Amino acid sequence: MKVLNLFFSVTGNTKKIALQIDKTVKDEGHEIDTIEVTKNIDKDTIDFLKYDFVFIGTGVYIWLPPQDMIDLWKEMQKKYVKSGDIKPYAPRRVNKKAVTYCTFAGPHTGKNEATSVPEFLGQLLDHLGYEVITEWFFEGQFNSENSFYTKFNKMGRMGDITGRPNEDDLKRVDSMVKGILHV
Repeated sequence: MKVLNLFFSVTGNTKKIALQIDKTVKDEGHEIDTIEVTKNIDKDTIDFLKYDFVFIGTGVYIWLPPQDMIDLWKEMQKKYVKSGDIKPYAPRRVNKKAVTYCTFAGPHTGKNEATSVPEFLGQLLDHLGYEVITEWFFEGQFNSENSFYTKFNKMGRMGDITGRPNEDDLKRVDSMVKGILHV
């Protein structure tokens, strides 16, 4: 199976998850391309349709993906509309599956602060005919020099998230990836 692992990480939390996905997919014997989205990424280097399985993840910033990810999604949507790959009714493509995920801190309303992000990420794939199997949510500490934000690592609805994602989280990612690849 050919797998794409596309991610955007500002603070390193999402990158930890993405690198674990990469390792597990390789350990399971699949071919994987792991691509970190950067501000100036060339949308033409990304072609979702050449992959059987896609993982896409990012952090959450004020309930949304970062603007760079939103901008990339807009460009990708235009690209696929122009090529005719986004069709009316979004018919399913055979054996095309995806998982979207995010890292978040959630100090005020918990997971509710993050729910829109995997849904947003999944819409482009859904429009392309992928079956978005599930959405994953991973706690991640605030990695900031600003104490206003880092104080939320120890207080808020998610409890103490200092050091997250940690080794236990990465073991959970490993187990989840192993399971989802068999769907």
